[in-house]
Amino acid sequence: MSQIDTNKVFKNLKKHNGEAVAKLIRDNQLLDIPNIEHILEFAGNDPEDVKKLVPVLRSQYKIVSTSLYDSGLTPLELLKQAGYDAFVVTNLEQQNSIEKYFRPGEKLCTFNDKNRYINNYMIHAVKRGADKIKPADSPKRQDEYGTSVISIQIPKTGGAISIKNRYNHTVNNPDATFNNNPDNIIIGLTNSLQKFFDVQFNISTVELPDNYRLVEDQLVKHNNYEIDNFYFGPNYYFSGDIIIKINTGYQVMMDFMVLDEKEKKVIYPINDYIYGPMPNDTYEVFCEAFNGKTITRTTEKDKIIVTTNDGNRAVIKDGKIIELELPNVEKIDAYFLDKNQELKSLNLPKVKRIGSHFLESNLQLTSLNLPAVETIGGHFLRENTKLTSLNLPKVKKMADADAAYPDYSTLWEHNNSLTTVILPEKYEDLAKTLLTRNSKIKKIKNAIKQVIKRLQKLTNKQNTEIKER
Repeated sequence: MSQIDTNKVFKNLKKHNGEAVAKLIRDNQLLDIPNIEHILEFAGNDPEDVKKLVPVLRSQYKIVSTSLYDSGLTPLELLKQAGYDAFVVTNLEQQNSIEKYFRPGEKLCTFNDKNRYINNYMIHAVKRGADKIKPADSPKRQDEYGTSVISIQIPKTGGAISIKNRYNHTVNNPDATFNNNPDNIIIGLTNSLQKFFDVQFNISTVELPDNYRLVEDQLVKHNNYEIDNFYFGPNYYFSGDIIIKINTGYQVMMDFMVLDEKEKKVIYPINDYIYGPMPNDTYEVFCEAFNGKTITRTTEKDKIIVTTNDGNRAVIKDGKIIELELPNVEKIDAYFLDKNQELKSLNLPKVKRIGSHFLESNLQLTSLNLPAVETIGGHFLRENTKLTSLNLPKVKKMADADAAYPDYSTLWEHNNSLTTVILPEKYEDLAKTLLTRNSKIKKIKNAIKQVIKRLQKLTNKQNTEIKER
């Protein structure tokens, strides 16, 4: 085997991942790992993130596996001892035969890949009685339900192994069940799989960090979004074993969408909406704002700023929208930017109607002015933990309390920094829809006295400082 030129490897890592990451890999004596540049191609340039991968790299690529125990049994025989009914997948029907065990939002991307069994050695294993095992209230990757149906997949080119979980998309790294170490299922399974399929793969004794996934033989960072089996990074996205890089010369990642300046349109890589028949309104609104428009791009340090000829503007950092202005949009339906946690500034001066789950779980927004909004759906601004002030001077209708939780509203719930809310002078439904578990609210401008007194009575335990201004 030829000796690895570590100086060349260092230069390549420095060029692609940055000097800090290259030094980190060098200082941890990992430059001699074969194809380390390829393994880390999508690992990012944040040394603190990549530092979390050092134990994985050392365990999986530097330490010779001690899992050499030969049980003399086939993988299917060993899995039977572990309580599974298992079979080798040889056709598409067998590949998708376990789909019935997966809940709709947790189905493996395997089921959508017609060539998966062709490109991978696969064994499906179903725990006896799996149909009677119920999901846990607090799911854990290796709990009884999660491991009751697993899929062991090894690329026919070797190098890697993935053990997929029944909790797909519900737990962290569901494609790394048992840390992708077959001996954690039953001792001897690693050796047995390698002999049975005549293929070599690396195993790790260390768990992957939450924001990384093993895609074929690459450690890929995906701290943007995961939607319906698609994972998004700053300038790439992936599903299954395929990583797609956007053309950064004329394309920009915007959360889970791609803005194509050349084609003058927004691209939505996901074929099926995650919410079933409900549309992904973020994408539809962005199509209205950017499609067919002349787009100008500028850069400012680590930010990309895109503007259209009619005033739409987005500021993007690491593929995530952090500022957004849509001056002409008038209607927004469900789930608008509900997965975005980084937005710091939002301007929607003409929007009159907002659907449910609007900007849910945002972690950065401190104030919001919605001067024209008249109708608001449930889960509006839920858990916006830094939001301090909210202006809704024209609102006429807000969603009532959630039927599942009739004791409190689904509006701006758990926003413990919210102190000031501006509402119309007459708002009869205020008592049903405001101030749930927001203990710091002090000022409600323009609210009528009767409603204020009612609120004080209903919420005096949690909102003792409510005052009329």
